[in-house]
Amino acid sequence: MAIAYKLLRKKGDKLFPLYVLSNEEVPVGVWLDAKEGEKLQNGKVKSKLGPLQFRPGWHLSDIPLAVHIGIKEDGVIKYMHDDEVWCECEYSDAIDYQSEVEKNGKGRKAMMTTVPVNGFYRYKTSPAMLGRWIITGSMKVIRVLSDAEVGRICLENHQKPMPRKPHK
Repeated sequence: MAIAYKLLRKKGDKLFPLYVLSNEEVPVGVWLDAKEGEKLQNGKVKSKLGPLQFRPGWHLSDIPLAVHIGIKEDGVIKYMHDDEVWCECEYSDAIDYQSEVEKNGKGRKAMMTTVPVNGFYRYKTSPAMLGRWIITGSMKVIRVLSDAEVGRICLENHQKPMPRKPHK
């Protein structure tokens, strides 16, 4: 097992995925197997944002920072959404699928179209993102992090944390 971070939407005291299967609660302290979202006729997955590339699994990151997700100002993402929180998670890393997915090719082709069972691989979903997502078949949310904890972890990793937009 390994530790990573997941950005989730918080509604009251409940957590939910941001885009795919966004109405399914993510409880704290429970191992959850990833589910495949609804696959559309064009091969993409149904999401709150519209059709997205079909890459099933929980998407986690090495640090609690996603510079390609958030509120834009002057055409640039600058802030976190108020209803989103970073969570510390444990994930299944027994099998590293990286060499298997790279047999499909490099870059955009190096992915799975099924949930990685008992393991993970890494994938860069956006050129704007830092690093690559850890895409895993199962995870457990350990706890919700405070903004101060997120900031400390980001700074320890030589990254500037993404702030929340100040209210006027």
